[in-house]
Amino acid sequence: MRRGMAPPYSEKGHRESRESREKTPRDQGRMDKRVKTGQQMNRRVSRAGVIILILVLAAALRFYRLTAQSFWADEGNSISLAQRSLALVTHGAAYDIHPPLYYYLLWGWIRLFGDGEFAVRALSAVLGIALVYVTWLLGCRLGDRRTGNLAALLATISPYQVYYSQEARMYILAALLGAGSVYFFLQLVEDTDHRRTQNAVGWVLTTAGGLYTHYSFPLIILLENAIFVLWLARSWPRARWQRPVMWLGLQGAALALYAPWLPIAYRQLTGWPAISPAYSPGFIASEALRLLSLGQTIETGARTNWWLAGFVALFLLGLLPGQSEERSTAHPPFSILLPALYSVAPALMMITLSLLGRPAYRPKFFLVASPAFCIALARGVLTLGRVRQRWLRVGTTVIAVAFVAITSVGSLRNYYFDPRYARDNYRGIIQTIASMERPGDAILLNAPNQWEVVRYYYHGDTPLYPLARRRPLDRDQTAAELEEILAQHDRLFTLYWATDESDPTRFIESWLDSHTYKALDTWYGQVRLAIYAVPRQAPAENFRPLDLRLGQAIALRGYALLDDTLAAGDILQLTLFWEALEIPQTRYKVFVQVLDDQDRIVGQHDSEPGGGLLLTINWKPGQQITDNYGVLIGADTPPGNYRLVVGMYDLFTNDRLPVWEQEHPRGDAVLLTYITVR
Repeated sequence: MRRGMAPPYSEKGHRESRESREKTPRDQGRMDKRVKTGQQMNRRVSRAGVIILILVLAAALRFYRLTAQSFWADEGNSISLAQRSLALVTHGAAYDIHPPLYYYLLWGWIRLFGDGEFAVRALSAVLGIALVYVTWLLGCRLGDRRTGNLAALLATISPYQVYYSQEARMYILAALLGAGSVYFFLQLVEDTDHRRTQNAVGWVLTTAGGLYTHYSFPLIILLENAIFVLWLARSWPRARWQRPVMWLGLQGAALALYAPWLPIAYRQLTGWPAISPAYSPGFIASEALRLLSLGQTIETGARTNWWLAGFVALFLLGLLPGQSEERSTAHPPFSILLPALYSVAPALMMITLSLLGRPAYRPKFFLVASPAFCIALARGVLTLGRVRQRWLRVGTTVIAVAFVAITSVGSLRNYYFDPRYARDNYRGIIQTIASMERPGDAILLNAPNQWEVVRYYYHGDTPLYPLARRRPLDRDQTAAELEEILAQHDRLFTLYWATDESDPTRFIESWLDSHTYKALDTWYGQVRLAIYAVPRQAPAENFRPLDLRLGQAIALRGYALLDDTLAAGDILQLTLFWEALEIPQTRYKVFVQVLDDQDRIVGQHDSEPGGGLLLTINWKPGQQITDNYGVLIGADTPPGNYRLVVGMYDLFTNDRLPVWEQEHPRGDAVLLTYITVR
């Protein structure tokens, strides 16, 4: 193009130039607004992505190995009650120590998804995920989004929450409704979002629901009233009288919804015996800290005390004013005071009840405080990150989060994989019974509450007898029932559970030990399976005298063997007759062994005398002790002749007592006789 010549005409360029010249400030503002809206949308998506990832992790931990452990007795009660009609659910809950809401939910749930182990526990898993989300809402409300995210993450990996999210009971529901009630309470008191009606309805429903879930839920209402009084004192006279009237009206509405159940609640709470021994305030406080921090599978000790000290430090740091208050919609006193009171409320309740002579200690009651404890920990972690140097701020935050995560991972590993911390294994018990049962057997329960879980797993024809039908146990009635059962059966599979509550004097066990022959006694969690053989003749009819001394304090005066010819799978029935020459200085266990010609054991029973109820340290000089033992002969034992050997050993050192016959040593075991397995 030559200089001075105009450029060729372009319609497009002319139009764009004209449009750019005609663009007004209003158009530019609209464009800026669209850009800003897009940026806000991106930030919201990013923020939502964080809590979604946390909830996915929460779901993974709560559904992982959901059926690895057996139902235990209380879960069996939940299923049995929920399988009935709604009218029977209501009637059953009216005579239970728990209100009916969880049972109602489970009633509908199993009709949608079935009553298998996974389906039944899935309800609690879903409720546990919801609790993580409500913890996030509370964390954002009491701090900022960072507080909410971190609190939700800590709730996600909390071993305490995971445990009860995998149990078919109402405790995770009570914690969820408690957190929901507190959240709506904060919304009402602060009134920042102008959704008063929705918040009022939410508070009334969650609070009434909590009352219908657990009888300890009034604790949450007391907490809210304490916070409300403090808020009112701080806000008066600006708050005037409308807010107190509204708050009283909402409590009245929740109470009105609960009114139909109120007479039943009063009857159950005043008529139910104390549910635990009295514990010291120090014990209750330390257990609350251990469970909320480490869960059930980390025991206290010198090592764990350092971990607990770290949690205490983070908790106390979380009660300090921090940067999160600058972005919080809650007033600073509430953002600090509410998590503090909320975290300690269950422990204070148990301490108070113990001091009033009505102890009600249960580890699961601390669960309602778990959301507040996670929020306080999250605030403590973020407080560590207030230093100015970025690298130090990031480092301390990462270390604090790693500290909590490491303890949670260790505790969760124990819960998932260590059988020492598993729930009572009724599934395994029933599998054992099913593999051994034969005609003439019976199943005996020392606590009737086991009936439902046993019936859930056991579908055979062996009769099932629940005893200790009343508390305290009626000895004459129970003895008469036991005699009638023994007259009809040859062997008893007996399940001992919650003995301190159902039979604190061990009457059933001591009666069976003196009238039958215990062959096996095995723990399956907190429940024991003992197998007894029922004799058909008195031991005295087969008495065989001996004159042997074991150590210096104990003499073996004889034995009685009811049958020296057995079939594989039978129970050998042996009675030993001891005499105390002097008071034994320690506890001894008796061993009874059936040995082949190569000293291989084909049957064995080790126990302290009297099935563990006649401890040697309690023997008196001259006392005669009749001691029954059953020995199960393995089902795969080949026919032949076997030696029957007995002896005693120190419970603590495992050293056997030497055997003497008229001052002549006879080794450390007594060969009683030979038996034949056919």
